[in-house]
Amino acid sequence: MLAKVAASLCLLSFSLPTLAANPADLDQLRRTGNCPNCDLSYARLRGRNLQGADLRGANLNAANLRGANLSRANLTGATLNNADLTGANLTNANLTAANLLMTRLDRAILLGTQLVNAVLGGRDRLARGRTFRDATLPNGEKAFFPFERGFAPHSPTSR
Repeated sequence: MLAKVAASLCLLSFSLPTLAANPADLDQLRRTGNCPNCDLSYARLRGRNLQGADLRGANLNAANLRGANLSRANLTGATLNNADLTGANLTNANLTAANLLMTRLDRAILLGTQLVNAVLGGRDRLARGRTFRDATLPNGEKAFFPFERGFAPHSPTSR
């Protein structure tokens, strides 16, 4: 009986997916600043300067990107489901066709960010982003939030 349980546990451990970024991919990102189609799932990239990084098609599921600088990064087709982008700078980043399900975007800067055909949903905090000025939304329209910081709401009685 004990041998069957041990064999089952051993077999189960081989069939479970790994919950960590590929070390070779992390090393490539560290060395070159680029890692298209890499497995960076669950990577700890908090506060990293990834400005202009080529991360097209990268798997960034559940990655910690809090406070990271992703300005001008190319994240076209990247998967960022359940990632934490709290306070990240995504100014002029390209997130076309990216998957952002259950992604935290609290206080993220999305100035000029391209989100055309991006998949957003779940707990994403898009409405809590710091700024969306000139961002392109999934439907291809430019973002406009009249109550965004820096915009004063117009009162109908202030004529």
